[in-house]
Amino acid sequence: MDSEENNKVITSKAKKILRSQSQSIEPVVWVGKEGVEKVIEEVRRQLKDKSLIKIKIRRSAIEGMEKDEIAKIITDSTDSEVVSIVGNVITLFKPKEGWKKYTTCKPKTAKTGDKYIEEFESLRSRKHLMDR
Repeated sequence: MDSEENNKVITSKAKKILRSQSQSIEPVVWVGKEGVEKVIEEVRRQLKDKSLIKIKIRRSAIEGMEKDEIAKIITDSTDSEVVSIVGNVITLFKPKEGWKKYTTCKPKTAKTGDKYIEEFESLRSRKHLMDR
């Protein structure tokens, strides 16, 4: 694992695309009164299958902790990243092919044939096709 993967921060453009893709998915994991530790393994399994998931936090789980704390525990345990927290729903992302293309910024002198740009353009075009 290189230093970039240790200090991963998803670019704002990648987060925007992931947020738009996450609008059509439902929560697949629920955190309840038994706490976060009970669902970590299920979160790992879901991220391995889907890459982008939503987690619903029930009120009974929130009583002792903040939503940000719960999200941090889950992301640290699963090597994932928070895309958004809206209400009691946390959206997580973990790429199957590695973090590099989601964490590097587009260079100012990027050419149209750049692999990074092509990947996001294809994601954007797929999103537009799904909306039709």
